[in-house]
Amino acid sequence: MVLCAVRRHLLRSRSCGSWVRLLQRQSSGGVYSSIHGFNPEEIREKLQAFPGGSIDLHKQESGIAVMTINNPSRMNAFSGSMMVDLEERVTQLENWTDGKGIIVLGAAGTFCSGSDLNAVRAISNPQDGMKMCMFMQNALTRLLR
Repeated sequence: MVLCAVRRHLLRSRSCGSWVRLLQRQSSGGVYSSIHGFNPEEIREKLQAFPGGSIDLHKQESGIAVMTINNPSRMNAFSGSMMVDLEERVTQLENWTDGKGIIVLGAAGTFCSGSDLNAVRAISNPQDGMKMCMFMQNALTRLLR
């Protein structure tokens, strides 16, 4: 929704060049950094303790990538290791100079049911829960960019 509002504003102001620059901005930075007390390596280790599923990436010669959320036994819910996979796939996409677009889909006819509740329940304190949220927010913001 926010992106749509920004797009409408930029189009109304006739600054399409600004809109294109916004979309084409290559940034490996996420929303959170060490300034916020965020250490991605720390949470990455904790997330790896919750295995299952994968995030598969197929980059085509046409410049279109297909990213598949692959955990059909859990209706493609994100396990901890899938969260780490997603962050790694985003890094691959950021470094793909021939990339033009991406299609994101879920395996076996289901897109994604959210986070795997087994992993979420195992986060034992609010601080780790916040770190998991920060990790995913960074990965998803980078994917958007």
